[in-house]
Amino acid sequence: MRNLYLRIFLSFWTAMVLVLTCTVGATLWLTGERIERLQNRQDTLAREASTVLSTQGVPALRDWLQQEIRAVQPHERLYVIDRHGVDLLGRPVPDYLQAQVGHRPYPAVSTGTLHDLRLLSQLVSPNDQTYALSLLHRPNMFGVFGSTETLIVTLVATLLASTVLCLLLARYLSDPVRHLRAATRSIADGDLRVRVSTLIGRRRDELALLAFDFDAMAERLRNLLESQRQLLRDVSHELRSPLARLQIALGLARRPNANLEQEFDRIEQETQRLDELIGEILSLSRLEDPSRELVSEPVNVEELLESLVENARVEAEPRWVRVDLRSEPALIVPGDRELLFRALENVVRNAVNYSPHGGNVELSAQRVEQPAAQRGEQQVAQRVEPQLRIRVVDHGTGVPPELLGRIFEPFFRVGKARERSSGGYGIGLAITARVVALHGGSVRAQNVAGGGLQVDITLPLRAAAAAAPVATGSAAAPAGALARPSPSPARA
Repeated sequence: MRNLYLRIFLSFWTAMVLVLTCTVGATLWLTGERIERLQNRQDTLAREASTVLSTQGVPALRDWLQQEIRAVQPHERLYVIDRHGVDLLGRPVPDYLQAQVGHRPYPAVSTGTLHDLRLLSQLVSPNDQTYALSLLHRPNMFGVFGSTETLIVTLVATLLASTVLCLLLARYLSDPVRHLRAATRSIADGDLRVRVSTLIGRRRDELALLAFDFDAMAERLRNLLESQRQLLRDVSHELRSPLARLQIALGLARRPNANLEQEFDRIEQETQRLDELIGEILSLSRLEDPSRELVSEPVNVEELLESLVENARVEAEPRWVRVDLRSEPALIVPGDRELLFRALENVVRNAVNYSPHGGNVELSAQRVEQPAAQRGEQQVAQRVEPQLRIRVVDHGTGVPPELLGRIFEPFFRVGKARERSSGGYGIGLAITARVVALHGGSVRAQNVAGGGLQVDITLPLRAAAAAAPVATGSAAAPAGALARPSPSPARA
């Protein structure tokens, strides 16, 4: 049972059924007990009346009847009827009781419930005159359900059933909450390895889903913290290298007879590299800032790619690298034009940089149909939404398969050495991944047969307001806020 609402409803429904069952069973048992008690009283009164009649006669029986009438319970009626159906005290006799006189053997017993109880006992005088003694129970409007015994049994059954089921339900609901509370305190204390889903067993209700979401959140927090720590380490390392070269250049410039012009050029070059690195880091930081919102506008994809290819060909011509573009017309995607240009430029320039001398880079854009992602345990029907797919293919050395999933991480380079011989700082593709995610799309890389890397960027051709949030930050910097990429982007 995966629905918590249904489980709570069935628990209360079961409690009501148990209470009703116990009440009905107790009522039937109490009915039998009451009939037996009335029958015993009937027998006792019949023996006393028979003794009075046989020893003292009818006048004494009449006196005895008057005394017993005052002694019986308020809801009971006592009659002594002759064979003609007339009461000794002249009181009116119920018709159903008159009809039974002379038609039942001694002793007559009940033929109904307490609501219609008729008890008859035959009395015989010394002169063989017959009388019938009847003790009637006058039912109230609720019958046996209005008795004190039934009320007590009902209360006890209600308390027992509700107590047991409420305890079980409270434990069922409180156990995962208690685990979640303990896990929350552990996370607050800095332990991000705590997990809850392993403690909830096989249950799959809303609380179980909450536990799975909590584990996903904890894992996400742990990854973000590790990413932040790694980012701090990478930033400190990347800043240390140009600063060290600056210090060396300054030391050389202070030497006697030093070539100051050469050293000043070196200092200027390192300062420029340092400024580029800081700009890249700031761009990545702005993309991860959740307080900023995406400025969306209709972007003509064909015009955007033509402008991008024109810039890329300027850098590709010295190495005889050809950049080919194939794009479907009338492709309009909602988004931030400057951010999209920056994201695509990083990929294209990366492909140009890693293409062999005389090679070519293939850039294409087309409309595709893909099932829309739906949340929930069951997907009743998949909605198909139009998507824009931009594919960039180079024919270089490619990327080791085990590293394909990491090339979009900040400061990650395929080469083990962290020197800048490969160009860039390893931030370009990280910026691309965040911009694409900000627009509700996805990016993936794979090696192509014969050597080279293929990068597919998928963007939704739909309203920007429905775009999915970024995995590592739900907003981006405004248009124009990002620094331009470095001349030689690194393959992340």
